[in-house]
Amino acid sequence: MSRPTSKRLCLLVVCFLALLGFGKELHAQQVTVHGTVVSDGGVPVKNAIVAVKGTNTATRTGDSGEFTLAVPGANATLVVSRLGFARREFPLDGRTDVTISLTANAVSLDSIVVVGYGTQKRSDVTGSVASVDTTRLQNTSGTNLVQALQGAVPGVSITTTATGAEQDNLSIIIRGRNSIKASNTPLVVVDGIPYGGSLSEINQSDIASIQILKDASAAAIYGSRGSNGVILITTKKGGGGKARLSYSGNAGVQQITNMPHIMTGPEFAAYKCQRLNGGTDCESSLTATELANLQAGNFTDWVDLATRTGFQQEHNLSVAGGDSGTSYYVAGSVLDVQGVAKNDDFERYTGRVNLDQKIKSWLSIGTNTQLSLTDRGGMPASFTDAFFMNPLTDPYNADGTLTTTPWPEDVFWGNPLEGLVTKNDDKSRRVFTSNYLQVDFPFLEGLSYRFNGGIDFASRDQGTYYGRNTRTGETTQGRAITDHTTRYDWTAENILRYTREFGKHSVDVTALYSAAGENLDRDHLRAEGFPNDVLTYYQANVAALLVPSNTVTHSRLVSQMGRFNYGYDDRYLLTLTARRDGASVFGANHKYGVFPSVAVGWNIANESFWPFQKSVSTLKLRASYGKNGNQAINPYQTLARLDDDSYVDGPQTAPGYIPATLGNPNLKWETTTSLNVGLDFGLWQNRLHGSIDVYKARTSDLLLDRLISPVHGVTHIAENIGKTQNRGIEFALSSLNLQRGDFTWTTDFNIAANRNKIVDLYGNGEDDVLNGWFIGKPIDVNYAYKFDGIWQEGDDIANSAQPDAKPGYVRILDANGDHQITPDDRVFIGSLQPSYTAGLTNTLSYKGFTLSGFLRTVQGVTRANGLMSTNLTQAGVRRNIIYHQYWTPDNPINTYPSNIDGDESNALSVQFYQDASYIRLQDLTLSYDLPESFTRRLSAASLRLYVNGRNLWTHTNWTGLDPELDAQRAIPLERVIIGGIDVRF
Repeated sequence: MSRPTSKRLCLLVVCFLALLGFGKELHAQQVTVHGTVVSDGGVPVKNAIVAVKGTNTATRTGDSGEFTLAVPGANATLVVSRLGFARREFPLDGRTDVTISLTANAVSLDSIVVVGYGTQKRSDVTGSVASVDTTRLQNTSGTNLVQALQGAVPGVSITTTATGAEQDNLSIIIRGRNSIKASNTPLVVVDGIPYGGSLSEINQSDIASIQILKDASAAAIYGSRGSNGVILITTKKGGGGKARLSYSGNAGVQQITNMPHIMTGPEFAAYKCQRLNGGTDCESSLTATELANLQAGNFTDWVDLATRTGFQQEHNLSVAGGDSGTSYYVAGSVLDVQGVAKNDDFERYTGRVNLDQKIKSWLSIGTNTQLSLTDRGGMPASFTDAFFMNPLTDPYNADGTLTTTPWPEDVFWGNPLEGLVTKNDDKSRRVFTSNYLQVDFPFLEGLSYRFNGGIDFASRDQGTYYGRNTRTGETTQGRAITDHTTRYDWTAENILRYTREFGKHSVDVTALYSAAGENLDRDHLRAEGFPNDVLTYYQANVAALLVPSNTVTHSRLVSQMGRFNYGYDDRYLLTLTARRDGASVFGANHKYGVFPSVAVGWNIANESFWPFQKSVSTLKLRASYGKNGNQAINPYQTLARLDDDSYVDGPQTAPGYIPATLGNPNLKWETTTSLNVGLDFGLWQNRLHGSIDVYKARTSDLLLDRLISPVHGVTHIAENIGKTQNRGIEFALSSLNLQRGDFTWTTDFNIAANRNKIVDLYGNGEDDVLNGWFIGKPIDVNYAYKFDGIWQEGDDIANSAQPDAKPGYVRILDANGDHQITPDDRVFIGSLQPSYTAGLTNTLSYKGFTLSGFLRTVQGVTRANGLMSTNLTQAGVRRNIIYHQYWTPDNPINTYPSNIDGDESNALSVQFYQDASYIRLQDLTLSYDLPESFTRRLSAASLRLYVNGRNLWTHTNWTGLDPELDAQRAIPLERVIIGGIDVRF
């Protein structure tokens, strides 16, 4: 027997070691792991791949996100992946019952979306439904969830019309304005129930998903309330597995982003002297108070006294979990915001219980309930007065208290800061609950019945008292205002659904019968003349004057809806919808309306002949056509009504009434008929994916007031007579630009353009110039005399359209060239309708670090800048204004008139229009996810630290407070910087 060679010896050693390892593995304890994979919002993730790291052992999650997997040891590491989510490695560390959460990194075309009264795979959706990446709600400084939607969804225009601690002055318009006089606000549905409260009262940390229904097919299921689009909000669920505890908290500061240069004391004195005395004998142009403060160097910056560095903090605590029959999500939240305006405070306390219980295999019940307490108490200063107030007046008395009359020589002016010493309480309490019972009939697979019952109950108590330390209270011997409002809305829905697949065929049929009610009761009381201020607004019984008022409105809605979805072989899709609404607010002759729609879809990339399977993985063409309604009529608007006109008859007050409106039994909803064509695409396994939508919508039966003969005691009657049109294009694109090792770079981009116009008003083809409505033009326009520069010395003024003008006066455009300025010279100036809006998000990730920046832009908007008006100071220069360069013979500028009375230099009050376009760095966030090796020491599943900045930078040519705000003398826009922590156990 020959001795083994060295090669054979090595081979024997390797085999021996391998056998030892194999034997050791045989003796290792195999472990069975049961688990659930959920999204960040607690929604089960099905079809996720769960693999054992370093092996070929793997499985997929089921419909409820559950999985069972045999692993070689209790300390193995699982690798979980799913399209649309970030890949995650999860060490077991001895655990055999686990819940693994995944973070969404893109909107997957195979994901499940809420479409109203059910869900669908995104690839099966035929309408225009936009999903909002809920990571936008995390680690940000917004106090209102709508802020997270700004610029995020094409075709959804969200404008901050006014700022403040609550951030509740936000205009939401989907695909342009449809109505001229009625609301253009979309319908908001939370957990399947219409929500009528302020969105600032919803805790955004509780939100799992947001879907926006934009076209007729998607929104038709909401009938007479869907023409302005629908926002569907779904809150978090518990999922399965053991209890998961989460805490997130943040704190930070608020600062003013921009403040125009308001004239200082010396600048105001020089301006007033020039205006009144031509720049000479300045002391005689000032009152005693002004002169004393000027000589003493006491200059008051009223806006500075009314503002501060704001502070905000938020804390959220939640626990979620469940077992085979129960899932729960319980959360509490505290939000405290002290805005940049003194006394502008907002506090919100919320509690949420979401519970799902499977009683039998065929019977389930559940609730989604939020309780909230909101405190809006505190009255900030009057910023209109603060901007206008003379800087040479006195804010405080010698003892440090506020003056009631800062300018003794002009007692018209109260102290702009009086709100800071005014007692103001404002508390709201709300219960919003959505409850369901679902029966999955065992005798017919796919057939289910669901009852949804929702209640939205809210009460708001407001009390304000102006004491004798305010000018308002001083002149009235104390004024008290109390307001109690109660809102009670209810919804009851019966939903029958049948969903089934037959080979290549799939059907989803939904039938609905529902009823809803809205009830609003308000009691208002103004009382004046009190013996003292001790009891503030609690002493109405001793007031010298009482002025009560009451408001009660009740309405009811009954609806039937049917929807039929059909799919063949994941290629051809059809959706048919019809809803019938009957509403108490409609006229007697039009109590019911029917709103049908049809939509089709074609998944071209699923065709066998499609030649680009590897490169173009998704390509779906869809189209929809249908009608939606705008329930624009307020309760009792269809009825003839009387106004109170009581009169004094000797010592008695006798009741009297006069006609207020005429009844019209033919009033009904405004109807929007729209066509949408869209294309969804995905390239290279959806590494690059997006959508394009083109739409045209026409709204008819607009509610307008037609002028009538005053013989009936009224001058107009409400009728359905107007027409408008919207058309536009929307484009959204998401891309995984780079993924190399631990580095990832993704981009989300959207852009949209909408063109709105009035098609008809009163049926006679004529414009309504008085209201600024013009056929063929947008609903909102700039129609006015146009500034054409400044008259200069040497100009032929005598032979111009303004022969009485002088050098330094405003020159007005003689638009029709008839050498005279008349109303016919008014022209359309720029556009209040943006040329386009866009949003861009770039996210860079390296190991645990993530940097995300979001830019938003609105372009092509022209607005009048009220701070530039020439007649603001009033006669005698009683108000302050922003600092200007003025025309003088030595400074013959062509941009602003000379420093004389505006009624003289600009007799027609020509406005100064400016480009209000802007680019804004809306959000910038840097976060760090600590490694699991560290978080395990804390017994935590994950721990994230982050810093977020909002409104950090704005590029604009606008010279006012901010191009987005409606009022330019108001609480300034704030820059917010916060730091926070997000930890999960």
